[in-house]
Amino acid sequence: MEIHHLKQLITISQCGSINSASQKLYISQPSLNNIVKRCEQELGFTVFMRTPKGVKLTENGKKFVEIAQNIIAEYKKIEALSSSDKMVSISFIYLSYILEALLEFQEQGLLLSNLLRRTEPLETISDVICQKVRIGILPIYQLDLNGFIEKIKQYNLQYLMLFEAVQIYAVVSKTHPLANKKSISISETLKYPLTYYTAVPKKSVLSNIYDSKFSLKVQNRDELFLVLKNNKYFSLLTLTSNSKNPEFCYIPIIDNEFKMNVCAVFLSDTTLTKQEIKLIEFLKNTIHFI
Repeated sequence: MEIHHLKQLITISQCGSINSASQKLYISQPSLNNIVKRCEQELGFTVFMRTPKGVKLTENGKKFVEIAQNIIAEYKKIEALSSSDKMVSISFIYLSYILEALLEFQEQGLLLSNLLRRTEPLETISDVICQKVRIGILPIYQLDLNGFIEKIKQYNLQYLMLFEAVQIYAVVSKTHPLANKKSISISETLKYPLTYYTAVPKKSVLSNIYDSKFSLKVQNRDELFLVLKNNKYFSLLTLTSNSKNPEFCYIPIIDNEFKMNVCAVFLSDTTLTKQEIKLIEFLKNTIHFI
């Protein structure tokens, strides 16, 4: 059993419902159910009794949660004494320019912890809530920003804007029907099938306006470029000074609500360490959007 499992069980006890706790932790209910079962098997006793309204603690469960809360409190003290001021733990979704910058940060002798997780948006937020990592980095479309801010407030998180209103481009092959456009609106792209990363959340603006029957999700940049070579597909991407592929055309999207923001999220009571501040400044100074 790991520290984050203790935190998850404590959250269930506070919510009185595995369903409510799963929403708060950004974990699916079946996954959280399995975590409870595994932990109870490891402990050798039942922590939660199921009721029509949810769950409640058994007598052993009450003692366990009290001890677990003390362990978490002591663990936080240990973290404060450890090398946390020198090490940075990060969870981020698939953004090649973030990964490249993090590796460059490390190559310069600046330390990242072994907790460098590439995830999907809900996992990134869950990692921060469960304190698997201290910082999550994820992109948010301008149109999704207000909803994102409201959502993270509900989970006792705060955010720091790393990059604001970054230009988005429609990326197409040189023989695509849109290839000769100097600029384009989102409405002009709707009749073409979109390809995008699986990391884009289901409730993203992309998922809402493009027909999922014709859209194609891919895992990484190599797959994305392979699909784009098919003349009918296009994608929506940000562009850095290092990421432009000469095989494709990059057409600026003129709709302001489709600008991209890149945010760092962390718990509301988190005070960033010197090393974390140094990393954030490094990202801002190293990544150059076009």
